[in-house]
Amino acid sequence: MERVVSKFLLVCVTTILVSIPALGDERVGLKLSRSKRFIEMDDDVRGPYCATRRDGQCCPGRDDTCTVPILDSTCYCDIFCNETASDCCPDFFSFCHGIKPEPIRRGCQRAGQEYPTNFVLTDNCNTCTCIVDPTFPDQQRWNCTKHVCLIQTKMIGQVNSHDSGWRADNYSAFWGMTLDEGVRYRLGTIPPDMAVRKMKPVRVQIDPDLPDEFDSRERWQGRIHPVRDQGNCGASWAFSTVATAADRLSIESDGILHDELSPQHLLSCNTARGQLGCEGGYLDKAWWFLRKKGIVSDGCYPYVSGSDSEAGMCMLKTKKNANTAPCPNGQANSTGRILYSTPPYRISSDEKDIMNEIYKNGPVQAIMKVKEDFFIYKSGVYQYSNTVPDLLPDDDDRGYHSVRIIGWGVETNNSSNTTTKYWLCANSWGHHWGEKGYFRVRRGVNECSLEDIIIASCWSGPGVERVVHSDARANEYINQPGPSEQNEGISQTPSDLRSAGPISVLRNKRRRCKNGRCVVVKWMGR
Repeated sequence: MERVVSKFLLVCVTTILVSIPALGDERVGLKLSRSKRFIEMDDDVRGPYCATRRDGQCCPGRDDTCTVPILDSTCYCDIFCNETASDCCPDFFSFCHGIKPEPIRRGCQRAGQEYPTNFVLTDNCNTCTCIVDPTFPDQQRWNCTKHVCLIQTKMIGQVNSHDSGWRADNYSAFWGMTLDEGVRYRLGTIPPDMAVRKMKPVRVQIDPDLPDEFDSRERWQGRIHPVRDQGNCGASWAFSTVATAADRLSIESDGILHDELSPQHLLSCNTARGQLGCEGGYLDKAWWFLRKKGIVSDGCYPYVSGSDSEAGMCMLKTKKNANTAPCPNGQANSTGRILYSTPPYRISSDEKDIMNEIYKNGPVQAIMKVKEDFFIYKSGVYQYSNTVPDLLPDDDDRGYHSVRIIGWGVETNNSSNTTTKYWLCANSWGHHWGEKGYFRVRRGVNECSLEDIIIASCWSGPGVERVVHSDARANEYINQPGPSEQNEGISQTPSDLRSAGPISVLRNKRRRCKNGRCVVVKWMGR
C-alpha cells in the first residue's frame, strides 16, 4: 500500500515539474505553448515593458509584484500571467521566452468597415484590392486602379452648382465605365479626312421667313424616326446615317416609304475603305455604301451589335446575293427591299444655311467633338462646362460623334433675362438619356464643332429606277408621272430637285442617272 501511495506522489510531483518548466525554456508549458500564436499589440502599446524592469528579469511562478505600468493600468511579467493570457505585458512572450509574435493584420478599412487581404471592392469604374504593404509587412492597404470614370459625381455637382444653362445627372447605363470605354463604345465617328473637309457646300437661297423655332417632328408628323440606342458599340456613324436617310425618305415619299433603315447592315457589311464596324466609321464612306450597295430595313436586318460590341459577319455580302437571299432576321420567307440613295451633299457652316436646309428638306447629319461632361447631360442648352481639365481636347482624334439636327429654338432665362439660341438634336443613346433621347446645344457659335461638317442627302430626282413589289401604296407612289426624261439640266440645289416633281419610273433597268440624284429600290427574293 505504501509503495502505491509513494508511486502516486512521485507521478504527481513529476507532472507538476514538467508542467512548470524552467524560465527561459523554449517551451513555456502546455498553455504557454498554445499562446505562441498570440498577436502582438499595435505600435502605440507595444512596449517595451518587461524589458524595462530594474532587474531586467521576468518572474517565475506567481508574483503579484512583478508588474509594469501600461496606459492607465498594470501588466505582469510573471509566469502566472500566462494562465489568464490577458494580463501579461505586450512584450512578455518576446522578452521572457523569445517567442516572436505574428505581425498584426487588421485588414483594410473603408467607410468604417474592415476587409481581409485579397478582398476586391468596386468603386465606379475602378477596383481596389486589399494587399499586404510591401514596405510594412505588418500593415495592409488598398491598391486601386486610377481610371478616369465616365460618370464623375464631383463633375455632376459642379455643373449643377453653376448657372451653366443645363443640368447634369447620373446614368446607370454609364456607371462603372471608364472615359476611354465611353469614347470607344458610345461614340464611334472617325473625323473626316481633308478631302471631305474641303468639299464645297451647295449654294442655296435662304428663305427670308425662317421661324425663330422649328421642330421637324411637328412639321412632318409621323415622318421623323424616333431615337434609338446604339448600346456598347461605336456606331454613331451608322445610326446617324441611316436615321437621316430614313427621315428624308419618309418625307419625300409622304410617309409611304417609312422603313426604319438598318444600322446593322452598315456595321456588318460596310467594312472596306477604312470602316471599322463597332470601332468607328467615316460618314462619307457610309453614304457611299448606301449609294453603291444599298440599305435594307431594320426589320429585315435587326440590330444586335449593341449587346456584344461586335459588328458581326455580313449576311448580305454581295449585291447579287442581296437580291436573292432572305432577310437575316431569322424569319422564313422574309424578304425586303434594298434602297439606294443619291450622293450626299454638304451644307455650309453658316447658321442660316443649316436652318434653311432643315426647314425645307428635313433633318441633317452633323459631326460633333464630344467633351467629357456631355455624357452626363440631362436637360437644358448644353455648352462645355470647363469644370474639369479637358480630357478630350480638340486636337485629339478621339471623341467624335455624329447626330441628327432636327430643329432649332431659343431658350429664355427668366432669372438673368437672357436668351440662348440652340439646335435641337437627336442622339443615339436611348430614351433615358438627355431630354428623352434628344439634346439642345448652343447655336451659331459652333459649340463642340457641331456646325463644321453638315451633311444631307435626298432620294428623289428625275430618272429613278425601281423594281416594283406587290405593295399597293408603294406602287401608287412609284408610278406617279414624273418630269420629262429628257430634262437633264437639273440644278444640284436640293430644293430645286424637290420641286422637279414626283419620282419618274424608268422601265429600262440599264438606264443610268447622270445629272440627277436618283434612288433605286430593288426587292430581295424577286
